[in-house]
Amino acid sequence: MGIKTLGQGVIMVGRGISKLFKPKKTSSTISSVKPGTNLARKRKVQDNVVSDKDKAMKNLDAEGKVSVRTTVPLKKTNKEVSDILDKKK
Repeated sequence: MGIKTLGQGVIMVGRGISKLFKPKKTSSTISSVKPGTNLARKRKVQDNVVSDKDKAMKNLDAEGKVSVRTTVPLKKTNKEVSDILDKKK
């Protein structure tokens, strides 16, 4: 078995022609997606958290509101609520 160069490509001699023309292997694709659980319950709790947060922020000035929004981001809060409800199952 030797190596020969043809133009810009390299061919392994002695491996056979069939190995040169095989299609590349692709990564596996997602075959199914699991449905969400307790979506209505999670949404209800998340909405309550947001409304309570809004009530608490009414009395704050602009700087205080920005501080609350940056220290407790909504995405993080919603994720934590979702994780807690998933653990209770």
